[in-house]
Amino acid sequence: MKNKVAWFEIPASDFQKAKKFYEAVFDWKIDLWGDEGAMATTTAVDKDKNPIEPGGINGGFYKRKSKDEHPSVVVQTESIDKTLKAIEAGGGKVVTPKYSIGEWGFMADFADPEGNVVALWEKAEAKT
Repeated sequence: MKNKVAWFEIPASDFQKAKKFYEAVFDWKIDLWGDEGAMATTTAVDKDKNPIEPGGINGGFYKRKSKDEHPSVVVQTESIDKTLKAIEAGGGKVVTPKYSIGEWGFMADFADPEGNVVALWEKAEAKT
C-alpha cells in the first residue's frame, strides 16, 4: 500500500525522562542521541532498523521548542511535490515546504482542512 504512516515523532524536554517513561510503560527500546533526540523501537526490526511486523512503525523524540508542540505522524509518499499539489487541491494547506533531511530524503508539513498538521516524507533515491 502506498502512502503509509512511516514513523511518529514526540517532542520532549528531557530525553532521559521520556526514555524511562516509555520503556517502563510500553516496553519500547529508546536509544538516546545526546541532546539531539532519541529513537524509539516499538516493534521487531531488521538489520537496518526497519520494522518487520506488518503495520509496525517506530519513531523518535525531538527537542521540544515550545509547549504548543504535539506528537505527529509522518506519511511516506513517492513524491512530496505531487502530494502537496493534491493536498492543496483537496482543501489542505502547505505549512512547511519541502526541505532536505540529508541522506534520508525530504520532508514537508501540511495542514488538512480541519487544521491538523501532518508530516510528509519522501525517501532518498537509492544510490547504485
